[in-house]
Amino acid sequence: MFNNKKLISFFILIMLVNFNVAAASTVESLQLTQILQDDDNGVDGLGNPRSVKVLLDNSKVFVSSGDDNAFAIFNVDNNFNLTFSQIFKNSSANINGLEGALGVAYLSQGDQVVVTGFYDGALTQFSKNKNSYRFNKTISDGIHYERVFHSDVPVGKLDTLGLLGAWDVIKTRDEKQLLAASYMSNAVAIFDITSDGRIVFNKAIKDAKPLENSLGKPVSLALSLLNDELYVLGFDNHQLTIFGRKYGGDLLVKQVIKNGVAGVEQFVNPQKVVVSPEGKFLYVACSGSNAIVVFQKKETGQYAFVQAVNNSDIGGSGLEGASSLAISADGSKIYAAGEAGHGLYFFSTGVDGRLIYNSKLLTVRDKEIKRISSLTLTDDNQHLLVATGKGNSLLVFKIKPS
Repeated sequence: MFNNKKLISFFILIMLVNFNVAAASTVESLQLTQILQDDDNGVDGLGNPRSVKVLLDNSKVFVSSGDDNAFAIFNVDNNFNLTFSQIFKNSSANINGLEGALGVAYLSQGDQVVVTGFYDGALTQFSKNKNSYRFNKTISDGIHYERVFHSDVPVGKLDTLGLLGAWDVIKTRDEKQLLAASYMSNAVAIFDITSDGRIVFNKAIKDAKPLENSLGKPVSLALSLLNDELYVLGFDNHQLTIFGRKYGGDLLVKQVIKNGVAGVEQFVNPQKVVVSPEGKFLYVACSGSNAIVVFQKKETGQYAFVQAVNNSDIGGSGLEGASSLAISADGSKIYAAGEAGHGLYFFSTGVDGRLIYNSKLLTVRDKEIKRISSLTLTDDNQHLLVATGKGNSLLVFKIKPS
């Protein structure tokens, strides 16, 4: 899908193994176990893979495909070898909502998967049916792509769900709510999950009042461990909005962080946020400044700028279009990559949350690692899955502590 639509280029432009390691010290070693390539050996659904989700028991891997306009499912064996299982495409009969598929969320209640469609402005829902998955339904206002992206006429009240340009999607820890960041709606769409697994629209948050009139075009969301804070990245306005969240899901704006304000530096086009386990530190990949920015939570409950790491800190290049981050379960390790750059970068974290650069991986099997679109750690922190975007592939590594 993204092959023939120009908008995705905007985000990219502004924004054992043959190891090529630049530093002597390493946090751990990675063993490449598998490379899956789109349209090779029966594999499908890896045309520009955008998001990867692994089940807690490591039995399934779900992948969204921006160019195939698809949702792909892989089975995983006891040795963590992936085998292609199923694919759902927009071109398939009676399936819609996957044009420019981006975010993926899994709901254990009802064994369901939800996928965002950027160009369709949709959430598409799939559910388990015996040993396979089936298309369930699409949630969308049904506004045509041309009207949303190319028309000079405002969509206005036609946008009732706040799902236009749906990007990221996450669930709450108790699986009672689903939240979607929607770039074109400039909103966070909130859905309730009923006891029988139905997804029901609750409301769309479209501002950060009284602190800001806009969310800055949201693209990434994260929740604190206790789900009492919601973090929203606004790509266009170089903005991070922090909401306090009550048990029932009500949100209250606590803080808005913007580039160039209160000492914040290199916070340009923030695209991915991850949270330390205790919620004390936030790590944000900024594609416009080719940087990873760190914030620390103070005793006041407000976050303050701590550090910005860029190409000058890792040898001169590699983090161009920084947009992918993964954090270990204990918060001690950060994995990072830039979609317009090359290589996979490894950091450890200090007690003050600051990033300490350790090493980088530039090649595997004599091929350069580049165009990384997402990084996913399994919940047991035993494997790292690396999606290569326009490289149309998925690399699977086993993490071996040194």
